Amino acid sequence: MFKLKEVRLCPYCLGSLVGANLTWIPNYVKGATLHNLLQLNEGCEICNDLLPSTFDDLVEKALKSLEGLEFYTVKAGVVLPPWLVEKEDRLRAKYNPPHMVSVKLTLIKWADLVLSARTGREVSKDPDVEVLLDFETKSIGLRIKPVFVYGRYRKLKRGLSQSRSICPYCGGKGCEKCNWTGRIAEGSVEGAIGEVMREFFEAEDYVLHASGREDVDARMLGNGRPFVMEVKRPRVRRVDLKRLEDEINRRSSGEVEVLNLRYADRSEVRKIKEMSDKIRKRYRAHVEVEEGKVSPEDLKKLEEFFRDRVIYQRTPKRVLWRRADIVRRKKVYWLKAKMVDERHFELEIECDGGLYVKELISGDDGRTTPSVSEVLGRKSFCKELDVLEVVG
Repeated sequence: MFKLKEVRLCPYCLGSLVGANLTWIPNYVKGATLHNLLQLNEGCEICNDLLPSTFDDLVEKALKSLEGLEFYTVKAGVVLPPWLVEKEDRLRAKYNPPHMVSVKLTLIKWADLVLSARTGREVSKDPDVEVLLDFETKSIGLRIKPVFVYGRYRKLKRGLSQSRSICPYCGGKGCEKCNWTGRIAEGSVEGAIGEVMREFFEAEDYVLHASGREDVDARMLGNGRPFVMEVKRPRVRRVDLKRLEDEINRRSSGEVEVLNLRYADRSEVRKIKEMSDKIRKRYRAHVEVEEGKVSPEDLKKLEEFFRDRVIYQRTPKRVLWRRADIVRRKKVYWLKAKMVDERHFELEIECDGGLYVKELISGDDGRTTPSVSEVLGRKSFCKELDVLEVVG
């Protein structure tokens, strides 16, 4: 049987060995430290008095680091030196206390109660901020939960990439030129939206998660493309989203526009990624025939041929550097063709998400079949492409 008198323990290690009830800890807010509230038994055989001599200082550091940070839920985390854990294990093996919990778990519960009492915030398993108390380095760290904002974006100008490019000055490592993010915001949809969000939320960085992507030279029109912006390490968690939406649209007028901003969570990031290839998309393409002419009969033939037509598309050569070389099975539901002149016509196409429309037109040297070029019997290519609708 475990005999407490045989072991010298500080209150923290004693609490772990006997599974002590910690509900009295809110008294901490009255001004007394835990060290003074408890009768310290000096010379603890588990922690060598590290915990009682360090806990209060770490808590004060944590509270100071939380100043100016907007959060509504909190959680503590603990890092212990390996030697302390080893001594705890040896004591457990020797005495096998019936109600023992780990010193780490006890400290976490203790710190949860203290942080909650001192900040007035609730403890949560999925907190806005996790405070890490490191007893090995006697330092603290903060893990701040991202803010997620859902919306739709319209790209009104060609020549904008969806994602930020790697900073040419630092190669992505972070420098003054890129505000230490490793990415260049200019010239991208992500940057146009994210830079304003970074300012509003006083955040360190951001990441755009979108339902698919359009080419740099394509516009995204209609009701826009669904996206979730992950705002990283924000110091502000709640802002006026209508004012945020208006400011993004004001700064990027004529280039990028956002619609229907609302708060979201990480599950919606997975949702829009998973739905990208499952939803239908509608495109408008301006097509040019390389040689010869097209007639109204040719266009009628295209409309009839591509009604509910299955397309087998091997990964286009232009994206092989970032996509696996596989054959995708996609469907064109309908196609409408309108004559412009003898060598140019306009196509409106509704198809599965994930179908490369430029290659549907050109054939990509036989990697996409059937194709508009194949059906017409003459080489055709897409001069301009617009996404008109993303359903979902």
